[in-house]
Amino acid sequence: MSHDLSPQNERFVEQAVNSGQFRDRGQALDEAVELLKKRLELLEHIDEGTRQLAGGDYDEYDDRGLREFFDDVQRQGRLRYEASKKGR
Repeated sequence: MSHDLSPQNERFVEQAVNSGQFRDRGQALDEAVELLKKRLELLEHIDEGTRQLAGGDYDEYDDRGLREFFDDVQRQGRLRYEASKKGR
């Protein structure tokens, strides 16, 4: 398969390989594609959030409600962490 890159991007990949960050050009390009996939997935999440906001699908919190929400998130995180330590 052909890998057509701009001269600037080709130099960047070559420098990354020569510096030892990647073992070869293929590995560098594979990593670039994985990052592109993650970026596109993130953009999809942002679009979904934007649609939800536009449609009024969200909760509003005052200062007290927000503090309670974060306290609950922390509590749940601690519980999950403790459960994962027991499962080792």
